Amino acid sequence: MKEINVKTSEILAAYNVLNGAKFGSMDDADKVKVWKIARALKPVATKFEEDDRDAREKLKPEVEGGFDETLIKAQEYFKLHSEKGDMSKAPIGAAQYDAFIKQLNEYNMLVDKAIEEFANKEVKLSFEPLSEEAFGKLMTSNPDWKMAQVMLLDGIINE
Repeated sequence: MKEINVKTSEILAAYNVLNGAKFGSMDDADKVKVWKIARALKPVATKFEEDDRDAREKLKPEVEGGFDETLIKAQEYFKLHSEKGDMSKAPIGAAQYDAFIKQLNEYNMLVDKAIEEFANKEVKLSFEPLSEEAFGKLMTSNPDWKMAQVMLLDGIINE
């Protein structure tokens, strides 16, 4: 049994990678180990996602026309502008876009500040780790993984 302390944000990232993993090259016993590791990560990952969603919803700034609606308009404006499209068809003007982007950046910083403590909180996990050979087979089964994903998992689920 392996016991480790891991940041909540890393648990979420590892869970998301494992949740989408393929197991084709692995032995059945190792497939079960990976599944059990993912189940150990899931409650922490789910709680963190819920807290993040809650903070994003509760901390939305008051925006004339509604935050979500203005966000869509700002995205349309940005797309038109970056494609050098006809700005007369833009759903909002440049001044409104700039003001909203400023509010959006402040909002994102506020949300990050609100969840920072939980994201950096270390959680103690206990599970049966994978051998190097099994981890290699897991990587072989998932050739689309980026090096950052492999390194994240290596630091958490290997022996």
